[in-house]
Amino acid sequence: MSFRLRIFVLVLVVAVTAIGATAYLTISLTSREAARVDQARDEHEAAIVDEIRRFGIRNGRWEGIDTVVGAMSGRTGLHIRVVTEDRKVVLSDSDNLDGRAAGPVQLLARQADPAPALDPLIVSAAGQLATAAALTGDGRDAAGRPRRDRGAPVASPAMPSLPDDLFGPIPPGDPGTQTLYQLAQYRAALVKVRCMAEQGPWPPTLASVEPPYLDVKQLAAEPACAASAANRVRDDRGWLLSWWTDIGVCRLSMPAYDDCLTTTFAQAALSTSAVPVEIYFGAPPDTAVTELGRPAGFAVLGVVVAAALGTAWIARRVSRPVRLLTGASLQLAAGRLDVRVPYGGGEDELAALSNSFNSMAEALQRSEERQRRLIADVAHELRTPLSNLRGYLEGLADGVIEPSPELFASLHEETLLQRRILDDLQVLALAEAGELEYAPAPCDLAELAATAVTAHRAVAGNAGVELVVDAPEPVEVRADPDRTRQVLGNLLSNAIRYTDAGGRVEIRVGRDAAGAFLSVRDTGVGMTPEEVSRVFDRFWRADPARQRTTGGSGLGLTIARRIVADQDGSLAVESTPGLGTTFTVRLPAG
Repeated sequence: MSFRLRIFVLVLVVAVTAIGATAYLTISLTSREAARVDQARDEHEAAIVDEIRRFGIRNGRWEGIDTVVGAMSGRTGLHIRVVTEDRKVVLSDSDNLDGRAAGPVQLLARQADPAPALDPLIVSAAGQLATAAALTGDGRDAAGRPRRDRGAPVASPAMPSLPDDLFGPIPPGDPGTQTLYQLAQYRAALVKVRCMAEQGPWPPTLASVEPPYLDVKQLAAEPACAASAANRVRDDRGWLLSWWTDIGVCRLSMPAYDDCLTTTFAQAALSTSAVPVEIYFGAPPDTAVTELGRPAGFAVLGVVVAAALGTAWIARRVSRPVRLLTGASLQLAAGRLDVRVPYGGGEDELAALSNSFNSMAEALQRSEERQRRLIADVAHELRTPLSNLRGYLEGLADGVIEPSPELFASLHEETLLQRRILDDLQVLALAEAGELEYAPAPCDLAELAATAVTAHRAVAGNAGVELVVDAPEPVEVRADPDRTRQVLGNLLSNAIRYTDAGGRVEIRVGRDAAGAFLSVRDTGVGMTPEEVSRVFDRFWRADPARQRTTGGSGLGLTIARRIVADQDGSLAVESTPGLGTTFTVRLPAG
């Protein structure tokens, strides 16, 4: 089992245990709290709803409901939330009143319609008429009006005039007319108390939820407010007429006359009173953890123990290889490139990490060795020609060697060779550091090949080597033309250098399934497989004598491969001893 899988299984076990314990604790706590809230709600629900409803009736609006909600929550220990019927506006929440974020509440809500009740005497009178109508068989009710179920509906009588004193006792008469009088009286009472509150230190609330809704002091105070309220109600004939029409509909439903009048009065009162609300109940936020019980405590302890054991095992399993890696990395930073981390041959992720560290250390060691070899190679390449130059200069200075134009020309050529070696080293260093500048653009590979052949045709002619170009059609690639020309020049120079007189160098340009390519094939001496494996190494020469005599630096192929690779291409070589060598350049198509 891999280390990742073992950690996954351990974490899964701990997670499942923790989830199970959490689920148990949550269910236990929720069940107990739900039972407690249900009990408290059953005990106090009716009183809370009635108190909030009475507040809405007496105020006609919900400003100030926080006082009632806070008091009822403190008395009953319940979380109380009052929202509008559409549930878009929270009018009051006892948790917010106590300075806390609102906690959860039960989904079941109680409706509170802040509408006063129709006078029981009116309801009783309407019920008597309904009963009499049900017992009358001649198509008329007890009042002599046609019944709805014995002919077409009849129009309601004209709306009666309201009494001069809207705050006095409701005069006797038809139940429908009395219902309209009580509705006008409730609205007038609300208007008067609000007017009184604006005039002086009077509370803007009704004294009672029953007619006449005002107490003796309120009835006697502020006559101007009383007259203004009565006139305001009388003048709103549209409002009165709409509800008188609904009362008329109740007359046509005589078997349910009392119920219809009660419903109509409530709807009409709500049009001038506060909007209906919904009341939700929840648990208080002071549940103690000690109430979870002994099983919950054991579950928590088990989770803690399992987590501690699993964490200790993971820490022990991970810390040892991490300590070894830390020590090895410090030694590597101090210069000990031969340091390695033992990983025991395992197959888990930590073993893979140790193996990766060892691979990195080995790569660093090889890089360091290559750098040392490079320095040695550079010193070797420069030592011999510089020694020659020194010898000639000392001979000239001592008069041992006679100066001549041929000698100075030879010394100058040797100096240029050393300069080329240094220039190539600089280009290689920039390429390997990723700082060599390129200007990629669409260019014709066939045209670049023709230009390179033209530039080398004189050299090839002097060496007795035939140059052949096979580029039947343009091949567009996206590359830096100058750098690509530098690569082609290096390949052609090497091909001519290693091909004897009478030989042939062929350049082919074309496309295949892999993309655009350019190949340089010679009929020279060729290379062995071992030589092919080293052909791109710095300062390596298949025949040092040839390159020394023709001015080769031993860096051209290394630079060429780097330039091609930097342009998302590749440079490959195939060779057979005695038959020749082929270098193939592939570049991305334009």
